[in-house]
Amino acid sequence: MDRNFNGLSNRFKNQIYGTLKGQMRLALLEKDLSPYIEQTHALNILDCGAGQGQFSSMLAQHGHSLVLNDVSDEMLAMAQANLAELAPDNQTHQMITAPLQSLNEELHTRALPTQYDLVLNHAVLEWLHEPFAAIEQLALWVKSDGILSLMFYNLHAIVWRNLMNGSWQRAQNTHFHHDKNNLMPQNPLNPADVVEKIESLGFSIELHRGIRCVHDHMFVEMRKRKTLEEFVELESDIGLKAPYRDLGRYVHIVARKI
Repeated sequence: MDRNFNGLSNRFKNQIYGTLKGQMRLALLEKDLSPYIEQTHALNILDCGAGQGQFSSMLAQHGHSLVLNDVSDEMLAMAQANLAELAPDNQTHQMITAPLQSLNEELHTRALPTQYDLVLNHAVLEWLHEPFAAIEQLALWVKSDGILSLMFYNLHAIVWRNLMNGSWQRAQNTHFHHDKNNLMPQNPLNPADVVEKIESLGFSIELHRGIRCVHDHMFVEMRKRKTLEEFVELESDIGLKAPYRDLGRYVHIVARKI
């Protein structure tokens, strides 16, 4: 079953977005997408699984036109507040509360575009029952020569972490089940499978990075001695290099529709 985070929005804000690891994630996403979003003209952007709108708020500050979608109305209410605070002069955004599977119908109903210059899907696929079907739908929303940005929870990272923690049986378990109050994703993905899927849909990979390749594998006491800026500088480089990128807690792929 796909996850809806109504009732957990404050935990997301405090445990993910309000932490160094969450700030690092946003900084690396912005770095990766800066060649596309720092345009002289406004882009039409679909943020599918926008959550609390932290990344979309930055896009709105650049003057881009946005459609924010999430299955959680609580998350989108927080996104609306973030946009109002951080990009008060940009009134070109739309909010749609709907599961990804019914978003296309909602776009038609509201007479909104069904193809975009940039489609974002960050930290969503790992919560879906059928992530590869979702990738197929996301691909349809990208214009010809447009950009798809996928960030997802990395299967290799969770297997490696379980091995290092001595949870060897769990590391070999292909089924990740967690209770409804847990923020551990239920369906981490193999990056090679995602790349293969994207390429089969007529996209070329322009960037493939791991996020938190170093941070999550450091001793906690050593980690506390490093600043956000130091981590971002290191991860900006090492996260693009195999094999280190394959140990990132998340993987970010940027692909262009051919």
